Amino acid sequence: MRTLPIIRLAILFALSSGACTEREEDSRLRNTWGECTRNTECGAGRICRNRKCIDTPPSPSGSALVPPEGMVHVPAGEFLMGSNRGLSLERPQVQSRTQDFFIDINEVTVGAWQACQQAGHCPEPRCAQNEKPASTPITCVPQDAAAAYCAFAKKRLPTEEEWEKAARGVDARTYPWGEPPPSCERANFTGCNTTAGPEPVGTRPTGAGPYGTLDQAGNVWEWTASARRPWDKESDPRRLQAGHEPPPISGPPPKAQKQTFFIIRGGSYLDPPMSLRTSQRLLLAQDFYSRALGFRCVADPR
Repeated sequence: MRTLPIIRLAILFALSSGACTEREEDSRLRNTWGECTRNTECGAGRICRNRKCIDTPPSPSGSALVPPEGMVHVPAGEFLMGSNRGLSLERPQVQSRTQDFFIDINEVTVGAWQACQQAGHCPEPRCAQNEKPASTPITCVPQDAAAAYCAFAKKRLPTEEEWEKAARGVDARTYPWGEPPPSCERANFTGCNTTAGPEPVGTRPTGAGPYGTLDQAGNVWEWTASARRPWDKESDPRRLQAGHEPPPISGPPPKAQKQTFFIIRGGSYLDPPMSLRTSQRLLLAQDFYSRALGFRCVADPR
């Protein structure tokens, strides 16, 4: 089994590596990644859904914006994403935008996952979950298994833009609850939990985000649908938006890595307060799993 120290190694990697760039558009990567994993890869008037670029649908209204049970509505619009004062993977701060979407209030639980297993749509987690209460977040599932659960629930994994907007709203707050530093009253992070593992979802409601989500800071890290690969920050296209010209590229283009990496968000019960920042992001291989890594789902208004 992959052990928890690997998460900590990933944090060290994030501290020492540059930002991430958008992938090269060669045929091999298209076969692996699809057309897109985030809206900004699709151009004006288009969004990314199920790894394909589609025309932006008309804005929903009225009853279409009433969230399903267990979800909250995050309205369409612009917000500030990233941080100019954060770690290298958080920089630079840029203007981003989402469509209307619904997001789960809580992380997906052991009980919900077991229902998916019994229906034959979800695999066995990579580590035992039997000792955990049904209301505890499901963990030890790789990114593609998390996506399979969301599809079973007629939902999908959030893009990292959607995840961050749900966590910080439009005021660029540092933590889901605002600017006060993390406390054990608001979040489950290192030193706050005597059970040596994640706790039942929604245990610390004073840590709620601006739209009502719970546990977007601490408890367990969360998979997103946004893919990246480690890269030199000087060649990151996002630097253009922040007014920084990348240096000219000389010589043959670098070879694309074979492994697919995805963004995780939110920090966990193992992590220090710094990891609970709404702009904090790490890269992990798609097949990675850990007792400190779970997920939640989003859905589009219909």
